[in-house]
Amino acid sequence: MNTVTISHGKLAGSEVDGINSFKGIPYAAPISGENRWLPPKPPESWSGTRDATQYGNVVPQQPSPPMWIAGPAGKKFLEVIDVTGPQGDDCLNLNVWSPSLDTDAKLPVMFYIHGGAYVAGANSLPIYEGKNLAKKGVVVVSINYRFALQGFFVAPGMFDDDFCGPNRGFEDTLAGLRWVQENIRQFGGDPDNVTIFGESAGGQSIVVMVASPASKGLFKRAIAQSGTPEFCAPVSDHQHFAPDLLKAIGIKPGDRAAISALTGKDTVKAMTAARKLLARKDAEERYGSLVINSNYGCVSGTEFMPVHLLDSIQQGTAKDIDLMIGTVAEDGRLFPLTMPGPEAFAAWYCMPMFKHLMLPRKEHKLVFERYKKAMPGVPNKYVRGQILTDCMFRRGTVRAAEMHAEASPGKTWLYQFNWSSPVAGIGSMHGIDIALCFNNLEAFELILGDLEPIRNLADTVSDVWVNFAKTGKPTANIPEWKPFDAEQRATMIFDDKIELHNDVDRHLREIWYG
Repeated sequence: MNTVTISHGKLAGSEVDGINSFKGIPYAAPISGENRWLPPKPPESWSGTRDATQYGNVVPQQPSPPMWIAGPAGKKFLEVIDVTGPQGDDCLNLNVWSPSLDTDAKLPVMFYIHGGAYVAGANSLPIYEGKNLAKKGVVVVSINYRFALQGFFVAPGMFDDDFCGPNRGFEDTLAGLRWVQENIRQFGGDPDNVTIFGESAGGQSIVVMVASPASKGLFKRAIAQSGTPEFCAPVSDHQHFAPDLLKAIGIKPGDRAAISALTGKDTVKAMTAARKLLARKDAEERYGSLVINSNYGCVSGTEFMPVHLLDSIQQGTAKDIDLMIGTVAEDGRLFPLTMPGPEAFAAWYCMPMFKHLMLPRKEHKLVFERYKKAMPGVPNKYVRGQILTDCMFRRGTVRAAEMHAEASPGKTWLYQFNWSSPVAGIGSMHGIDIALCFNNLEAFELILGDLEPIRNLADTVSDVWVNFAKTGKPTANIPEWKPFDAEQRATMIFDDKIELHNDVDRHLREIWYG
């Protein structure tokens, strides 16, 4: 058992295969009572040696979806991301894996933010195990943060001071990054060489961190995987939504005691009321862009994010940050695959649900006709899957790359994962890249099938991620990866064969902005 002493006390961790791990480390105070609706507070110090060999509590959240709702492929995916372990208010914790506890080692730090659509997730999932990455010479940190109403319910002007203020979930991440600055040397890490990375909601969080002036100086590089960079709601939309939700759950504006009495389970139940409000016929007119991002996510017009996050990137807020950003070829199939019924029907059913994201606005039938013409001979379910991929993930990702490259020439790298699983129905599904970049194939065996053919690819992809963290250049045993710019639009394609292509999205990009 290994020990380290950090700012709040001594920790006892474990060592396996030469990698030291310390789990469940509190970086902020429990979120009980008023703390649930306030920015994160520092944790209390402890006496003696704290056991750090087990994962900590996860954020209070809704139960995992019942497996029966999905088809065979979707069921496998849901099993892989199933969150287990105790929930509790003392959930703002992080984990560290390191190959060295030498305080002078100055190893690069890779700080991971998990996904889960801002309604679920945990840093304790086996898919996020950091040991294999740490073996490549980096310190890996994974964090829990508040999400759903606990992290993102905003009631502007309805309570005193910063109570129920915006972007609490992101402020948790900032607190975790500040913890790294203060303590990571004790684990062999270099606080001056931190790379943040994350997937799905975590990928969105990466773009938010990159765009926010509040994060300046806390990290050097960023990898955003399958995020939704277009999702960002102005605080004015919350000003209309908040009083309606408070009324729906029986709390008067300004009643701090009443809302502070809500438990984590109570806030999860209140999500049903929030969904009903956003499903009203007049929801878009009343709540604006909250209809698109379901009330969870970044709030602009705030000190944390003064303007829309893409505008912030374009204005140069992230000009000193190296950014690698990309998606998986079939990210959007996540939705029909995890819904009841055959995929073809589920994909058709999904289309009007995402109409608010489509350009031209709401014209999902017209968009389908244009995609069908651009993808001749492709079955309708895959055409609809491509539309969902693009409107949710790819379009915003490419826009973020364009704006970062404009403000920060030579610092942007765009990619796409095209590798397709041989397991029936999985394909290039959302989240499959996590297996490769963490080199955690066994945790994904259900959706990857035979692991031997993909081991070399996973080793190469994880090398790319680590080398980017070490040097700012995504290198490994791959072709030269040229930075993205608006003219050449270089995109690295990860597949059985890894190749650099230019202008990958052209035939679809004309539809996005048409």
